[in-house]
Amino acid sequence: MHQPPPSAHVAVASLNQTVGDWSGNAARVRAVLNEARARGVRLVGLPELAISGYSLGDRVFMRGTLERSWQALLDVLPATYGLIACVGLPIRHRGVLYNAIAVVADGVIHGLAVKEHLAVGDVQYESRWYSGWTHGVVETYVSPDGQALPIGTLLFAAEGIGRFAVEVCEDGWKGLRPSSVYALAGAHIVLNPSASWFVLGKHARRRRICQQVSAEDYTAYLYSSLLGCDATRVIFDGSVFIAAAGDVLQEGRRFRFAHDHELIDAIIDVEALAAARSEEGSWRAQVEALHRGAYGPIPQVVTVPGDFSTVNPAPAPEPYWVPRSVELDPSLSWLAAEGRVPRAPTALDLPHLELELALCLGLSEYVRKSHIRGITLALSGGRDSSMCALLVHRMHHYDTGLTGDALRAHVRARFATAYLATAHSGGATREAARLLADEVGAEHHESEMQAAVDTHLDLTAAMMGLRPSWSDPAHDIALQNVQARLRGSLVWMLANLKGHLLLTTSNLSEAAVGYATMDGDTSGGIAPLADVPKSLIQLWLAWAADFHGVASLGAVLHTPATAELRPPGSGQTDEDDLMPFDVLDRLVYHFVQLGQEPAEMFRALWPSFGPRYSGDPTAFAAHIRKFVTLFCRAQWKRERLAIGFRVTAFDLDPKTGFRFPPVQAPFTEELAALDAAVATLR
Repeated sequence: MHQPPPSAHVAVASLNQTVGDWSGNAARVRAVLNEARARGVRLVGLPELAISGYSLGDRVFMRGTLERSWQALLDVLPATYGLIACVGLPIRHRGVLYNAIAVVADGVIHGLAVKEHLAVGDVQYESRWYSGWTHGVVETYVSPDGQALPIGTLLFAAEGIGRFAVEVCEDGWKGLRPSSVYALAGAHIVLNPSASWFVLGKHARRRRICQQVSAEDYTAYLYSSLLGCDATRVIFDGSVFIAAAGDVLQEGRRFRFAHDHELIDAIIDVEALAAARSEEGSWRAQVEALHRGAYGPIPQVVTVPGDFSTVNPAPAPEPYWVPRSVELDPSLSWLAAEGRVPRAPTALDLPHLELELALCLGLSEYVRKSHIRGITLALSGGRDSSMCALLVHRMHHYDTGLTGDALRAHVRARFATAYLATAHSGGATREAARLLADEVGAEHHESEMQAAVDTHLDLTAAMMGLRPSWSDPAHDIALQNVQARLRGSLVWMLANLKGHLLLTTSNLSEAAVGYATMDGDTSGGIAPLADVPKSLIQLWLAWAADFHGVASLGAVLHTPATAELRPPGSGQTDEDDLMPFDVLDRLVYHFVQLGQEPAEMFRALWPSFGPRYSGDPTAFAAHIRKFVTLFCRAQWKRERLAIGFRVTAFDLDPKTGFRFPPVQAPFTEELAALDAAVATLR
């Protein structure tokens, strides 16, 4: 049995991979391994499914996917000489698909660790493709090239590293973690290869998990994740951590736009971890319980031949009384240091900056990996399109590092905007659009399209013998929609002529209640704001105006949100058409994320919302009734919306998020229960 070494040189990396890019993915893996070797690293962990990309979907069922994944693994074997690498890929064993991690050293595959807990629920759907491995089971896997390899609950041991083990992504998020058993069985190092996608605030939780697991199990915990968008709606921010005994020793940079990977390394004081275990009575008791069978079978040990010792000792820790400088978010400190943002972000900046980085990265990845030459946007002077325009501008900054006039010139060659006016368009929105387009550097166009609207009305009159009129309330929706659809047609023409991707500006709040015209303002191939609530858009714009110094946003924020589809004298605003957006967004959250029925929503929210409704519960209940009715009616629209990016804790995407039936009884009995709840307050 290998004795714990005094120290071990370890590393983890994020990787920007693409589903189906077999040679490119393998080349990026080799690049990371070569860099790790050059730093003197002896054990390196790569992300979950790093060979194939995580978002394979049903492509994983194809035989060629598994064969090419294995071949790509074989192709990177020469890059593992002198070190041990943990590399993820899908495999088929006993006719069943598994999410596996190959442990490779000196050009030889020594075994496969397998994911036990599948991520299922929310956007997670892993059980559609994979099976979870039963803890404690070890079998023999016969690879596509005929190798017989141990697979399952394995503990690895190597000279200079000691014992180490692997748990995969979701395994580390559960209370009963495989890593705890591995630690009791002697592992001082645990690797967690992940494909953990971005959600606002999630990175801080990852950090806490790494600290907690490493403290509870007296281990070095090596966490790696993917970077970018490999194929789908989720964004990987590229988190990487090395933690030991509750302290984060190294934390990598996230949202690396122009880099394929981020590698961090550290020399672990293994001797100190072993000493801490030996001094802890409860730890010794649990080790004894493990050997009595209390926690299932003891993991089988696979010895990796060779010497992977490091000549460098681990740095001496500072005494506990020495004050430590803790950055707000070390993973984003590089942005200010490299001049990518105007100042170091504070706690108030962090959620808005994270949102910006995630959406810009998702959009950048989609454009780059789909070989798109540019972007077109209908810029209305309103909040949604203004946020989209600024995100395009910021995306190009993060991609290139350019600033000022050089950035504006770069953007102008790749970004076109258009203000499409009807008789109902106002001068304030026209000017706001023009000012913002100029400030971000877009090639801006304006069009008077009332003649096209009038032509459609003339054609309708000739076809039906009836000319739609604003004087007839029954014609209201048709008259609004025709404008939106003609705008969609015209901006598609601009995008097609330029060979651009057309952005749609639909947001989560409007998608929830169907406040969008199909084939009108929903036209486009990507919806950057599909998962962003309207109230957050308002907050982000106010933050961006200050943080980035975008003067033209003042004109946008000064104008009430309005579709400008009714005659100017009507005083149309979005909130008059619907309800206050902060109320709407809370209702969406309680209905979708918390799964509350109308009466439950009322009881949960009335204490805080009561004063704004002047104590009238019937007014608030009317908004709940309106919301639920519109939400049920709008599902067919959500089925047709453009691809968006997941950035919040829940989304309405029927393919990967909230799966809601388009045909159903629209909460008739549940709304009756709402009336009963209101009656108790009268």
